[in-house]
Amino acid sequence: MPALRGPASWAYRTYQALPGPVHAVGEAALRLRAEHQARKLTGFGHSPRRLLIGPLNTAGQAERWARAAEKVPGVEALSLAVERRVRGFTGYGYDTDWFLSRKVQLRGMRPYQERVLSLTHVLAESGRAVLDHPLDRTIIEDLPRLRAAGVDVGLLIHGSELRDLREHAEAYPHSPFQGEWDERWERMQATVDRTRAIVADFDGPVFVSTPDMLDFVPGATMLPIVVDVDRFTVQPGGRAVRVLERDRPVVLHAPTNPRLKGTDAVEQVLHRLEREGLVTYRRLQGIPNQEMPDFLHDADVVIDQIVLGNPGTLTAEATAAGRLLIAHLAPHVRELMTRLDAEGLAPPVVEAGPATLEEVLREILGDRSTYQEIAAQGPAWARHNHDGTRAASVLAAWFNSPQSLG
Repeated sequence: MPALRGPASWAYRTYQALPGPVHAVGEAALRLRAEHQARKLTGFGHSPRRLLIGPLNTAGQAERWARAAEKVPGVEALSLAVERRVRGFTGYGYDTDWFLSRKVQLRGMRPYQERVLSLTHVLAESGRAVLDHPLDRTIIEDLPRLRAAGVDVGLLIHGSELRDLREHAEAYPHSPFQGEWDERWERMQATVDRTRAIVADFDGPVFVSTPDMLDFVPGATMLPIVVDVDRFTVQPGGRAVRVLERDRPVVLHAPTNPRLKGTDAVEQVLHRLEREGLVTYRRLQGIPNQEMPDFLHDADVVIDQIVLGNPGTLTAEATAAGRLLIAHLAPHVRELMTRLDAEGLAPPVVEAGPATLEEVLREILGDRSTYQEIAAQGPAWARHNHDGTRAASVLAAWFNSPQSLG
């Protein structure tokens, strides 16, 4: 640990030099303040089903699933996010019902735990603990206390924490995990191995958020991604902007993880087309989610990822906004998405990989009316797949299953 300097170090050394009883008084005061903060968390009522989803709120999905769960009669649901130990991490501005600061995590968990143990259901993201030290412990360690209190526990897998890199490299032709691995891929695979061990020890229902994850988690149930479709469908200021009407269409790419999106290949193509005066390229990173509808509505084409082969949150958001979405969906993933659609409709997502992206974009620019029709299918498709109705049905089946303790 580097040496502390300045007033903070003086205060710390002074505090450390105090006698033990004084330390104890100080710790008690800090604990009381942290517990007071925890008691301010929104309470649950007395509904027959009371669900908490967390503790990560990855891509804001815990919050959106909680709102979907409340479509089920007799259900109250809240989302949970914990403050991370990553300097400067903001969570991209996603809403959450409960937020546990580091102060509460360290000293004020008792009132929070009492509330969790009074629930009927918990959906634990990525195998993380929900009762104590969620960033360091697993849900397996929480199971005895939760089940003793009559809480039914489900496990939710988002994707990268259990998408085996080696299996992906073998099954997907454009997989970014092919070739020699660096330290980042090694860390990701280590996370996968840890999560796999949690799933192996877990004897409750397991849910995954994207169809490709059914390949990696046998026996799992898909809990579809949910977005606030209305927020993305409504044009800012009531403007009716039709895609592909500008001479130089705006192409947007928003890589949260550039290597997982194929961003190098995407930008090689887009920079070339931009130099030719054919498109205007916009790259977004670190944009708060509240601002995404405005950026999407100011684009004609959105490129998600062209290497992973699976849909994500941006798939739902961009289609809801009526933008023309380009992404690589593995054939079996696209087929499964079509089967899961209530009307058997294929996702309105234009297929492209690293080798075909430029050809696809040039075709779009030369046949705009065809691709305007594809983009126009997006809002309706997003609504009946990702507005929370399908997710609510999945959660209702869990609440009403014979195995449910709640």
